Amino acid sequence: MAILAAAIFGCQEPYTPPTPGGQKEPESVDPPIDVKVGQVLPAWQDGYLDIHSINGGRGEAFYYIFPDGTTMLCDAAGAPPAELHTYTDDSQGVPSKPSVGVSSGGVIVNYIKHFAPAAAGGRLDYFYTSHYHGDHIGAWRDNYAAYGWTPFNKEGEQVSAVNLNDGGFYLNGIAEVGLAIPIDKVLDRGDWASRPSADYFDSGGQKRYQLYVNYLDYAKRKQGTVRETLKIGHDDQVVLKHDAGKYSTFRVLNVAAGGDIWTGKGTEVNTTYVPSTAECSKNHTAWAINENIFSNVFLLSYGSFDFFSGGDIQYSGRSSYSWKDIEKPISVVMKKVEGMKASHHSTANTNSAELLGVLKPDFYIAGVWRDVQPNPATLKRVLSANPSTRIFTTNLVQSNITTLKAEGVDPSTFAATGGHVVVRVLPGGVKYYIYVLDDSNQDYKVKAKFGPYTAR
Repeated sequence: MAILAAAIFGCQEPYTPPTPGGQKEPESVDPPIDVKVGQVLPAWQDGYLDIHSINGGRGEAFYYIFPDGTTMLCDAAGAPPAELHTYTDDSQGVPSKPSVGVSSGGVIVNYIKHFAPAAAGGRLDYFYTSHYHGDHIGAWRDNYAAYGWTPFNKEGEQVSAVNLNDGGFYLNGIAEVGLAIPIDKVLDRGDWASRPSADYFDSGGQKRYQLYVNYLDYAKRKQGTVRETLKIGHDDQVVLKHDAGKYSTFRVLNVAAGGDIWTGKGTEVNTTYVPSTAECSKNHTAWAINENIFSNVFLLSYGSFDFFSGGDIQYSGRSSYSWKDIEKPISVVMKKVEGMKASHHSTANTNSAELLGVLKPDFYIAGVWRDVQPNPATLKRVLSANPSTRIFTTNLVQSNITTLKAEGVDPSTFAATGGHVVVRVLPGGVKYYIYVLDDSNQDYKVKAKFGPYTAR
């Protein structure tokens, strides 16, 4: 496997962090909705809201361009590529897109650089960390060199081996994105020791988090990045940076973070639904708490359009511990939405009937990167909540097509089963389109378009 990695990555140029700023104007001057299948998707323009599900087949990354050009990336996929890694459980990864020769972070960086508005100035305004798993922030592997993950020291200088104890990190996930596109503010649930999940106590989990922290320390010192803990119940933390007054109906509401949930009343927060930090630490072996239930959740609104993003929230284990169903209290404070990011890649024991019964999404985007995603029972719950839901999956392997059909779910009814998925909301937040882009290369040509739809 190391030989294969060397063959794939050995010819790459040494990485040099770019100088911040200097984002060029988009070349496209076509109207954002003058979209033709087979042609490159036109650039975002002022007043539009773009939601891009970027697919590299190694986790999740959602890139947002807000109506005034403010930008946000939620997560930076960084799981090991399926071509170079065999998982120890019963499921495996899907093929890397566009190929294993393009790193997961490289896919995200290239995509953002293509679509970023001039107002971004070559930077990201926000990075919204959903939770501390490798397919969302960048994985740790002791044999990282086998995956082409280049090591750096705390000064951002390329070195032969990573030293986590001295601030070192390697290029994968958020670090690879952030070195190429500096980030102004990183939002997360705070220190992982606060309400630790079970893998916080594992060596691999500790190293993964240290990798994240070391990169953020570098970014703070060298790029001016600020790390900030999410404020639940607030819509004044992720805000428009360039012309907020012009788009008064736009907002991003923090609904949950680290096991705490907004109550629906002002900025009041339920901090006792999940056991305390001390209890989670004391019982981490017996309780086996999954990091997913501590995912950060937000509701994005623009005019009549609403979009729900819940990271990897789930309800697995609720029969033994009712508080492991983090979706239940969230459902109480939510409402019907136009669309949602499928929670936990639409796998099993997530996207509960209770939550879906409230959200009733008109479209559902599943960031698939394992061969067991999406799960048939989960999709049945989606369609039970809203039989008209348009289902988009970023990937779908043949073995799961067979499974889905055997369980009574027909993938031929899905809107799409592969590609980058782009939601484009028109100025005012009433009408929107959905596009699927070819992910077999980095030309970003449109494979399919849907709409217009009306937000209600």
